[in-house]
Amino acid sequence: MAIELDPLVAKLVGDGHAARSLLVAMETFCNALVEDALKEMDRELANRRLTSETALTLSHEIGAYRRIVQRLRNRVVAGEKAEQRHVREQQEGAA
Repeated sequence: MAIELDPLVAKLVGDGHAARSLLVAMETFCNALVEDALKEMDRELANRRLTSETALTLSHEIGAYRRIVQRLRNRVVAGEKAEQRHVREQQEGAA
């Protein structure tokens, strides 16, 4: 599953700029979506209307939200490491 980011956002994340704040915002948003999916599942259970299809659909939604956050987290970490390498190379070049 590929995550399509706006080109400017992708560059900021890839370069390590503002990435942590974007990650925190995305985690917060996805956590709210997971909570909504769990509440929907709870409502369906309480009303005895939960079908296997509904349960599977909601489970897939939850998994998708978590994968989005994990993949963004991986990109943020990669961007931060790239930024650290760049700074280190700049310092070594100046010495």
